[in-house]
Amino acid sequence: MALDAQWSAVARGYRFALILAAVLGVAAVVVSSLIGPWAAGLFVSLGLALGGWNSRRLWTDTEKLTSGTVEAGEKWRGPAVTSSAKRLGLITLLAFLIALAYRPLGWTVFLGLVVFQIVMVAMVLPPLKKVVSGAAKVAQP
Repeated sequence: MALDAQWSAVARGYRFALILAAVLGVAAVVVSSLIGPWAAGLFVSLGLALGGWNSRRLWTDTEKLTSGTVEAGEKWRGPAVTSSAKRLGLITLLAFLIALAYRPLGWTVFLGLVVFQIVMVAMVLPPLKKVVSGAAKVAQP
């Protein structure tokens, strides 16, 4: 399979993970309003949304760093580390503020973040393995 087709499979997995996260967010609100405090489902959905925002920023940052916008000869690792640290720091700060402000149910925002990461890994990892193994085969002489 061509490398471009493998990358499009990764993009499809990414889009499917975002859609699945939205469906899980709606389900969390519905289930929590039926069996318990509705706010728990809302905070889970908020955690899923934060995870989606994080992944979208990661995707665009990666495209920007690999598209040649970083000057030739400049190491792109520095900007990647800085960008990731800022993004993850902001998400962590927001999650902690929500958890503290809306105690005791605010902690469920972290549950949403965890669920999003599991969904993302499950949807993107299989096609990404093919990309990595295909790239390794191309790199071998």
